[in-house]
Amino acid sequence: MIRIAAVADIHFGTDAVGTLRPHLERLPEVADALLIGGDLTRVGHPDEAAALCRELDGVGVPVVAVLGNHDYESERVEELWRTLEDGGIQMLDGESTVIEVGGRTLG
Repeated sequence: MIRIAAVADIHFGTDAVGTLRPHLERLPEVADALLIGGDLTRVGHPDEAAALCRELDGVGVPVVAVLGNHDYESERVEELWRTLEDGGIQMLDGESTVIEVGGRTLG
């Protein structure tokens, strides 16, 4: 069995650092992957994405995400995308992915 945690509309901003992490401390005990369904940031600013990446760093499970409409507001999508991927978040846009989870594949 593969366990998936899913969330959307985080709307993470630079002033939110430290608010999400406490809810993720036990994530590896209850989920094998974290899926984030859009609106990762408040207005799509790369600084917001960097703050989110720091919050998710070392969370202990693969993180896969897609952008939402708020993530496009700053019109800096390429930089935002690169920041999220550099921060360890697997980003998808119209494609699929397969990840290894405990000897099984999730796709």
